[in-house]
Amino acid sequence: MNGSSRFVVATHVLTVLAVKRDQRLSSDKLAWSLNTNPVVVRRLLGRLKDAGLVTSKRGPNGGFALARSPDEVTLRQVYEAVEVDSLFTFHSTEPNEECPVGDNIQAVLTETLDPAETALKEELEDVTIADLSAQIRAEAQAPFEDLDTVSVDE
Repeated sequence: MNGSSRFVVATHVLTVLAVKRDQRLSSDKLAWSLNTNPVVVRRLLGRLKDAGLVTSKRGPNGGFALARSPDEVTLRQVYEAVEVDSLFTFHSTEPNEECPVGDNIQAVLTETLDPAETALKEELEDVTIADLSAQIRAEAQAPFEDLDTVSVDE
């Protein structure tokens, strides 16, 4: 089974926007950083915009920017904006109620998994996009101006 990469990709996008806070970036430039298709980025940007985390502007000087300061955007907000399902989901078909395990597994797992997901969200609440940006600035080998020189067909 594959997990969802929406949270990680959205966090990457928001961190790029925080690092380049002084300008609006196109989905093409953001996709360049991710090394992915701009359609993937635009889909996530729509969710981030709906959650009030980014703004957009059309036109030659348009693009995307953070809607608020990076220190006001927590990873929990990002997670809740882009992940549509619970971290743990049950199979689409109900287990066999005639089996003692099948009859009880979902209730027993829920008792364990709900607190685990709550703990994850609480942990994500303590980390901001500003925190990630600061770490990246400290560790980056390439200059951040590289994004300014990206040539993309828009």
